Amino acid sequence: MRLEDRQHESSLSSQEVKSAYRRTLLQYHPDKAKDGLQKAFISVDDIALAYKTLSEPDLRAEYDRWLHSSNRNNPSGKGGLRPHHTGLETVDLDDLSFDSESSIWSRGCRCGDDSGYLVTETELEKNVEEGELIVGCKGCSLWLRVLFGVEP
Repeated sequence: MRLEDRQHESSLSSQEVKSAYRRTLLQYHPDKAKDGLQKAFISVDDIALAYKTLSEPDLRAEYDRWLHSSNRNNPSGKGGLRPHHTGLETVDLDDLSFDSESSIWSRGCRCGDDSGYLVTETELEKNVEEGELIVGCKGCSLWLRVLFGVEP
């Protein structure tokens, strides 16, 4: 059974948590990504923090209480919980270069990848309500929050 399928159960064994941690690390590690674009907004730091939280009974109980409280205060599941991204920089869409042939915005990353951050029109359309998109560098574990607005 997958960890996310049992996220609200408190009966995960320490071996199940450790196994899920290792699988998730391999799945989301920047050097192991199957395609150049990181589609998930999960960093190695996020995975390590989740493992620590689920492995230590006191932290796990505190997290369960916080999660229960968050769900009770925000039953729609929207707007309350935001992931944390190590190395997150915030920019405006106008700060990125636009290639009209491919309809892709890009920006170099401090890791040296000249087109480390790539943003497509499809990704922007999916996030139009939020007015922001978080994209990971395809060359490292840094993140970029791209703010944008839609003109009527």
